[in-house]
Amino acid sequence: MKMDVNYAGLKLKHPIIAASAGTTMDYQGAVKCDEAGYSAVVLKSVQEEELMRYNPFPRFKVIRSGIPGFASTTFYSYEQAYYGDIDAYAKTVYESKKRISVPLIASINCITPEAWPKYALVCEQAGADAIEFVPSCPTGQLIRDPSNDIFSIGLAALKACKNAVKIPVIPKITGQISNILNFILELANNGADGITMINRATGLDIDIETMAPILHGGVAGHGGSWALHSTLRWIVAAYPNIKMPINATGGITNGEEAIKCILAGANTVQIATVVYLKGYDYIKVMLRQIEEYMERKSIENLSSIIGIGAKNAKTMKEYDRLTRWYALGKPENCRKCAQCKEVCIYGAIQYTDKQGPSFNRDVCDGCGLCAGICLHNAIEMQKK
Repeated sequence: MKMDVNYAGLKLKHPIIAASAGTTMDYQGAVKCDEAGYSAVVLKSVQEEELMRYNPFPRFKVIRSGIPGFASTTFYSYEQAYYGDIDAYAKTVYESKKRISVPLIASINCITPEAWPKYALVCEQAGADAIEFVPSCPTGQLIRDPSNDIFSIGLAALKACKNAVKIPVIPKITGQISNILNFILELANNGADGITMINRATGLDIDIETMAPILHGGVAGHGGSWALHSTLRWIVAAYPNIKMPINATGGITNGEEAIKCILAGANTVQIATVVYLKGYDYIKVMLRQIEEYMERKSIENLSSIIGIGAKNAKTMKEYDRLTRWYALGKPENCRKCAQCKEVCIYGAIQYTDKQGPSFNRDVCDGCGLCAGICLHNAIEMQKK
């Protein structure tokens, strides 16, 4: 089986890249990523805005919330950028590059037009194999100030960086703009060598006891598995319309989710949240899960499945609105919890403590909610 992929001209042994984060802050972090088995490393972003080089404390929290029985987890963080200026960052690029065996991607985040090409050139001269430029930091000035036009800023930064360096230039985009797909198409048409999508969004949580925002007292980036669906949605939209490779980020926490991104159209995936919560070596679990999937599906070359999910995606006009479905109980698996009856708004499920649920197929709307909430595979959907 072959898992090697090509991303923006970089030949990678597999699709999992260490994303820009505190876990890639310095050469020690880059070495840990290399030793753990990542196919490439994106260094923590260097910021032109000095304020963004200093962390507030505390800055991390795992938020567990949601409807009882339907838990949700959010990794809530306000970690700032690289701790130094561009000259210190160049040394980190150099020291990292000479110590690792995989491609090294520098990450730059600027606020003035002239800084983008300057930072990109410094990173290239220090040995970076590619540049990821980031007008999309969830707590950066370009996002904080709503008067900024990320669309225009991103296009101008791309052109400036492409004119300054010979190595690949890859924009990392945000979902916090009005038309993501149009932005992606414009970046593709203006020479982007790849695209990373989608950066973390800003969020806020409030402590009801203190009546104030948690941790440092303001907004923060937030991510977790729940973010994957937005990532997949926009990759599927972009893939048929662009030729540049896609690097998925946002919500990828295991091998199966990485495969979903590849099926959607991504060549590679970046991970960070799961590295914080499970450690550098968790990549080995993810790679094993991908291998198991390839074996089960008899896939010889992972690249051969890129975009299959996008090709199979239907348009709104193609959705089947005629075929009717109904819920069918599987009594041998039922634990008699009665949750299915509680969620049925159509009154199609009757329940007794002795016999459990019974399903009226003539009343059932076929929505699928009862099967979706059952944890024991005691309900399946059938076509009428």
